[in-house]
Amino acid sequence: MRRHARIHKIMTAVLVTGAVTWAMPSVAAQEQPLEVASADVINGVRAQLASLGVQTAPVDPALTDAVDQAIITHLPNTRLREEPAPAPYANGEAWVEGAEAALDQNYLWTDHPIDKAMAGKPAAEWVLHRVPGSWFDAPRIPEESVVVQNQDKSLYGPGTPIFVGDQMMCTLGVVGTDAAGRKVGITAGHCGDPGDKVWSADSWQVGASGTVAASNKLHDYSVIELGSNTEISRTYNGVTVNSVGGPVVPGQMLCKQGVATGTTCGHVWSADEAMQISQLCAMVGDSGAPVLAGDRMVGMVSGGVLADQRYSCRTPLQGGLFMPTVSTNVDNVLADMNNRGGVGAGFHLAD
Repeated sequence: MRRHARIHKIMTAVLVTGAVTWAMPSVAAQEQPLEVASADVINGVRAQLASLGVQTAPVDPALTDAVDQAIITHLPNTRLREEPAPAPYANGEAWVEGAEAALDQNYLWTDHPIDKAMAGKPAAEWVLHRVPGSWFDAPRIPEESVVVQNQDKSLYGPGTPIFVGDQMMCTLGVVGTDAAGRKVGITAGHCGDPGDKVWSADSWQVGASGTVAASNKLHDYSVIELGSNTEISRTYNGVTVNSVGGPVVPGQMLCKQGVATGTTCGHVWSADEAMQISQLCAMVGDSGAPVLAGDRMVGMVSGGVLADQRYSCRTPLQGGLFMPTVSTNVDNVLADMNNRGGVGAGFHLAD
């Protein structure tokens, strides 16, 4: 109990003073290169975890120095900073000239040897980057999304990457219907504000297919009302949610799928009625991603425990050396939605 209380106290201080939240700004807003944490920074995380009784392996300075140098010399999507793309949408509704090129730059294939090595796939023919600053081989657009797109609709399910408003890329947690029969999706609260338009990043050519109906910054969730040009599913790109909520305990293994770092798993350090802290690998773009115990969704990725982007998980070469991830407790989210009423209240999973 003492250890749990210490973690909760640190987390409360972090959230009040400003932890990292992982919604990805638009390409045009990315002005400075992002860097993987140096050995000193990662060892700082080690010290924080050690104070909580969590032991981690020492960092090899040669490895982290090599990662830093690789990013400085060959950051994924570097060309985006040389030729800034136009904003993908104007006033949340109309496409602007060059929008297709702007959004396509968030789906960049590369065969550069450094990209492949940093993705942990040196022998791969190609790797995919969808979030600037991430070295992971990102999730592809699934066939089921293409099929629905050919019907002039967007498919939404757990883990669907989304564009929100005019400056955010996030990941959808789960979809279903509410008590009034409306199709709704749930993502992180810092991913947009009420009235913001939403696009599927896997079928953005369809156009806006949802609107943020409500956003709770305290509990970090947003409710998206999906339009008539959408289909919803419990399964998306290999991720299935068959139930929502339930207990999470320290030591339990949880997994998530986000647009930046794909599918990753990690053990839980602490969990309570508001949040979970786990060693899930995540970074900007993964906000809102479903956190799963098997096919049971227990939370959504919210951010990192420390207010420094360099602590986040950027490449598989880091192993487990990154700051723990905070995820919101989905039971708490659903309870607040029901108490608030309106869009999303009475949520249940898609058939």
